[in-house]
Amino acid sequence: MKVLFVNPHYPHDPRTLLLHPPLCYAYMATHLKAAGHDVLHCDLPFLGNDPQILVKWLDDYQPDLVGITSVAQSYSQALELARLVKQTRPQTMVVFGGSHVTFIAAECLVRHPSVDFVLLYDAETSLVELCTALTDGRGEETALRRVSGLCFRVGDSTVTTPPAGPVMDLDLAGRPDRSIFDLVPYRAYDYETVVMTARGCPSRCTFCSTTIAGRRARWNSPGHVCDELEEIIDLGFESVFFGDDTFSGDPKRAIAICQEMTRRGIKIPWTSNMRAQDARPAALEAMHAAGAYRVFMGFESIQRATLRLVHKGATPERMISKARLVQEHGLELHASFIIGAPGDTHATLTATLDYIRLLNPTVATFNVMEPRPGTDVYAHPERYGITIPDPYWYEGSDWLDLPVSHTDQLSRTEIRDWVDRCYLEFCSPEFRSPAQLARLGDIEETWRQDGLAAPDVAGAACG
Repeated sequence: MKVLFVNPHYPHDPRTLLLHPPLCYAYMATHLKAAGHDVLHCDLPFLGNDPQILVKWLDDYQPDLVGITSVAQSYSQALELARLVKQTRPQTMVVFGGSHVTFIAAECLVRHPSVDFVLLYDAETSLVELCTALTDGRGEETALRRVSGLCFRVGDSTVTTPPAGPVMDLDLAGRPDRSIFDLVPYRAYDYETVVMTARGCPSRCTFCSTTIAGRRARWNSPGHVCDELEEIIDLGFESVFFGDDTFSGDPKRAIAICQEMTRRGIKIPWTSNMRAQDARPAALEAMHAAGAYRVFMGFESIQRATLRLVHKGATPERMISKARLVQEHGLELHASFIIGAPGDTHATLTATLDYIRLLNPTVATFNVMEPRPGTDVYAHPERYGITIPDPYWYEGSDWLDLPVSHTDQLSRTEIRDWVDRCYLEFCSPEFRSPAQLARLGDIEETWRQDGLAAPDVAGAACG
């Protein structure tokens, strides 16, 4: 079969964002090519960011199957592309995949007739099975039922087949075939690229659909990782971001990767995600020695009750202690916070800024709560004091203007304004001025005098 993967366009200028090759397509291309199928990739963000560009690709390539993956924020664009495919080439099949549609597969097919199939979870093997069902099986129901983790229509209803279990030896997934990408604009845009060395996450935060979609935590071997790093260097990239949910979730493996990098003489700067509980001295020391320069750590909230509610598995004191451990080992800290998390008020967000002053990260990002299908926060927002005015918010682009949810204490407008304030204050040269730092010396007493009813906030910031 001829398979065309499409990287969806953005509803705004994509060059305001980090742009990296979508590795999900590259992994699937590895398996499709091995099975004898032809693969092409259309990268709309680098081709003018205009969906109409796809028409020429459809006319020229005449694919049998178009595959589109999306996150919640790009789902609306993915649907637009599916409609465009059907308008241009009605006979071409459209398959969706990814962590977002995994949890709304039947909903997707019922609400959007331009989508023919949805693949759940890891799709490398199941996409090859689908291609076989569409060719050898002529797309008949009995053939489609043999495809793992596939949702498809039968008359006016949908059928979802059981997904295969997660591949625990991740080396068996192979290396991503980056030859399907035009890497020239990627290298020109950003000297850094993404490498994935694991799937899944040991945590089960109730606001995160990615960890649920990953199912179980699985890892590539050190040798496999270093083989890919050598390939990345040969492709001309000068830095790497390990996109795993937590690079050192298996500390022995993380140390082994670093040791193998040193043994092979792999010299490339890199960053990674890391849970606070995975910041261990031995791993941090090995990472820094192997070229790591920054760690991304999700703090989310400084309130104990909130962290317990969302199953973060950490306390504010422990997170700030771990962050300092990261910094003491010569690594920069990128700290991330959710604005509009359960329990957030004007007072707790003011306290959050003071916590960040004490934390002193190199980079801080502030994200609104976006309840996504597959998470407990989306399924039961009332448990978290959250309201989602439009449960299908991901089908449009209103989320660009206002957060998709609000709390009992903060409106959507107030949450948006707090995000702006957090960025403005953090980027201000006065954020950690001598006056601010002097004030922080007495912060616990100040908060107590202000009458905050959340003693964990004061205790958090004082570490």
